[in-house]
Amino acid sequence: KERMRRLSDIEAQAALSVDEFLRPMGIEAVGGYEATEGLFLNILTACEYVGLIYKARIDRDRPSVVEPRLRPLLPVPAHESYPSNHAFQCHSIAFAFNTILPEHPATDELARVAQSVAENREWAGLHFPSDTEAGKELARRFAPYLRDAFGAAFLAAQSEWH
Repeated sequence: KERMRRLSDIEAQAALSVDEFLRPMGIEAVGGYEATEGLFLNILTACEYVGLIYKARIDRDRPSVVEPRLRPLLPVPAHESYPSNHAFQCHSIAFAFNTILPEHPATDELARVAQSVAENREWAGLHFPSDTEAGKELARRFAPYLRDAFGAAFLAAQSEWH
């Protein structure tokens, strides 16, 4: 029942988009936040590639490979399971915005969105809970590197909010 209750969110989140994060911030269809959106896109892209490196190194099978009777709700990605890239990417965005504007009410909501997206991947049959936790931990550890790599973008995004 829980899988079916989550199905519409699972399907909507299959192709990860910055809209998941812009919506709770109230800037999804608002101009003047291009630097914030650009930073989030850069984070999604950078984390996707970094996550794939970790996945290849660790080489953990997907849940449906371990238990063939499991029927995933989405197509199973061809790459490995651990760590969850969705968890890594989403939590990285939440951590980044918390760095930019920690007092903003959306910081807590972004953390909830990140966790929800990650858990929905588990309910979809694509990840183990430990994949999700590893993705979140990787985001926590990788956050300083993102700030260094995208320092100018962090500053530009921050200036949009002040």
